[in-house]
Amino acid sequence: MKSNKAEKIIQKLWHPTEVRRLARELAEVASTALTVKDRPVRRPRADRLAAQITQRAAKTSDLVGLVRKISEASLALSHARYGAQQVAAPIPAAALVESVVAAMNQSLAVWEMSPIATAIDRDLMTGFKKLFGYPRAAEGSLVPGGAFANLTALLAARDALVPQASKSGKARIAIIVGAQAHYSIARAAAILGLGRDAVFKVPLDAEFSTDVSQVTHSFASARKSGFRKFILVGSSGSTPTGSFDNLVALADIARKQRAWFHVDAAHGAGLAFSPRFRPRLKGLSLADSLIFDPHKMMFMPLAAGGVLVRDGARLFGPLQEQAPYLFGSQRRWPDLGQITVACSQRFDALKTWLVWRVYGGELWDHLTTHVCDVAQAAFQYCSESEILEPVHQPHSNIFCFRLRGRHDRDSDRRCWAIKEQLNESGFAYISSTVLDGRRVLRIVVMNPRTTADDIRDVLRRVEKIAMQMGGEIRSN
Repeated sequence: MKSNKAEKIIQKLWHPTEVRRLARELAEVASTALTVKDRPVRRPRADRLAAQITQRAAKTSDLVGLVRKISEASLALSHARYGAQQVAAPIPAAALVESVVAAMNQSLAVWEMSPIATAIDRDLMTGFKKLFGYPRAAEGSLVPGGAFANLTALLAARDALVPQASKSGKARIAIIVGAQAHYSIARAAAILGLGRDAVFKVPLDAEFSTDVSQVTHSFASARKSGFRKFILVGSSGSTPTGSFDNLVALADIARKQRAWFHVDAAHGAGLAFSPRFRPRLKGLSLADSLIFDPHKMMFMPLAAGGVLVRDGARLFGPLQEQAPYLFGSQRRWPDLGQITVACSQRFDALKTWLVWRVYGGELWDHLTTHVCDVAQAAFQYCSESEILEPVHQPHSNIFCFRLRGRHDRDSDRRCWAIKEQLNESGFAYISSTVLDGRRVLRIVVMNPRTTADDIRDVLRRVEKIAMQMGGEIRSN
């Protein structure tokens, strides 16, 4: 009897009519999320909503209804007034094809399990090698995001500098980074056994980029601590301010110091498609390794990160494994499990490859240029405001600003309170960070449908909240 029941369940789940119905209804939920407009960016009291949705309740057969409820309660990243973090409002085609990727469920660890997917993945990576000025001998893979990409690149760097590191587990290497380097660099140092104490921070210049004049001092500090091998890390689109380092100067220093030069371009690599902003990336082709996240400035849905190593053998070396039940003899297409940390490699290449193939790189030129222009409009507004002032002129699509006047603990509390009140209202959604020891407000334009008028509306609402607060924060 149990087998008959199981058979009925299986037949129902996989019945073509049922699958098509479910696909249509879920696609409708997805399309609503992708085109959201007339609803709050975030529902008020999101914590209560989360508790209500996740609380134990009677079993429901309304799968689509439950998914719709979750979608409606979630943060609306495709809203024109969302501007909080570096997560994109995805290109619709890229988001919708994800259900096809899941349905095919190809695993790219070995060619035998994904012959077409492997070819598409390799074609995509060849395109990125050309885009970033890397040689054919370069090698790389897609990964879940920038943290995995930095870990992979630093693994290659570690074994290049200390060839026996993977075998012995021992390596003493200093990592020289700008003060705004992503936290995943220090985390990777810990995972790889280099230690967080091996990370030496370089001060920032007036534009919140790594101060080139201070880099050699950090090398000297590392040498004083006993280090003789080095990795120098540059940033192209730092997380707090979206600032771009002078990669040409950093590459020259790395060469003189005999250091491995790595560039974290997770955020800014998408500007390579923009003739106007591509100069920000000058020197990227000089890096020994680099990372990029299509789920940022290429507007792909999560997850889509990437890593490239100039000398592909440096990546293959520490990741090659003996697993005869998986990896076979050399073919035209490689077993990607030999060049990536992942064992189950999802077909994440398809969405990016399709958009590039169907719409061309010109699409990303238009989208990246537009969001950078909108951030510039925010800078211009704050420059003329009597209430707000810019903290920096944006290098890309990230812009930080604050209240005019005194910059003290009271202004820190006020900025935080403004952000919380704005976000709770549902009208808009922004973030904040700390620069030069002071709390500031932060806008990240990650939706190509966001206009300069939208961002000015957000800033006007910030001004209104600040005026309404008056002395409330100071009195508290």
